Amino acid sequence: MIPLILFLIFPLISGEFRQSFFETSNRSEGDKIILTAHGMGMDNANRVVIPVTNGHIPPLPCVTSNAGTHPHGSTFTKNNFHYTCKNGTAEVVACLADDGSVIQLGRTFVRSGMKHFCSIQGDTVSYKQESMCYENGMHYNVGDSFRNGSFKLTCRESGIYVEGCYMQNSFNDLLMSGESRIENGKRHECEIIGPGKVRYVVKMLGCNHEGQQYSTGQMWTHQHVRYQCKNDGTLLVLGCIDEGLFIELGRDLLMEGMVHRCYQVNTTVFYHKFACERSSLAECVSQSMHRRARRYAKRMVA
Repeated sequence: MIPLILFLIFPLISGEFRQSFFETSNRSEGDKIILTAHGMGMDNANRVVIPVTNGHIPPLPCVTSNAGTHPHGSTFTKNNFHYTCKNGTAEVVACLADDGSVIQLGRTFVRSGMKHFCSIQGDTVSYKQESMCYENGMHYNVGDSFRNGSFKLTCRESGIYVEGCYMQNSFNDLLMSGESRIENGKRHECEIIGPGKVRYVVKMLGCNHEGQQYSTGQMWTHQHVRYQCKNDGTLLVLGCIDEGLFIELGRDLLMEGMVHRCYQVNTTVFYHKFACERSSLAECVSQSMHRRARRYAKRMVA
């Protein structure tokens, strides 16, 4: 009878598991089965020799690389996998998280802010874990965005990031972090106050002029100049007023021998009124400008 040597090669146990296979070889050493770990030769020191009696092959143990030898029917663990030995084949029956939690094949397990996957593709089992975010009793995957009060939050690898602020009484209008917007006499601010810290503030707008406070849209007169408070808190010059007569900014008016001028130099608005018997407004304005130029020249000489 020709002796039969059965050479069993096991896969390297790592993040993936693949099915084992058998190879046969004829030698003159007698009837026996030589088992070695995947990638090892039949002369490896850790080989297991199984004698064959009367052609009967007993249930085979599983020989693994760096995980020892395990008898048929036993279970063992290596890295993030839990195995059962079935007649020389180590089959993955579950995945193990680093904290020892068991994840069944094809299942997902969430614990302590981590999502654990035990995935099956064909004859391959893979284990992986991903960071998650936990907020108000809910877990979120990396990349998910959600609302918490006035804030839009996004789950990132580094944790929860504040994307922006939802405007008051709105479900969709969003201010990005650091942005501000003025609406209906209010300034809405999504203010960055520190690394990862954002504050949403709503301020009523108004204007302060010469020590007086004015509300948005309010108009008043100071030294013949007519002002109005804008929505953004700045002043709008409407024109000039004298005894009920209104002159728009940048306009000149000749009425009953009196010239009324409302003009701006840089950021200062002036109202000028003077008598003039000239026939045209242009002549009166030109005469006034020449007079002011002569007075300025005399002051410089003095």
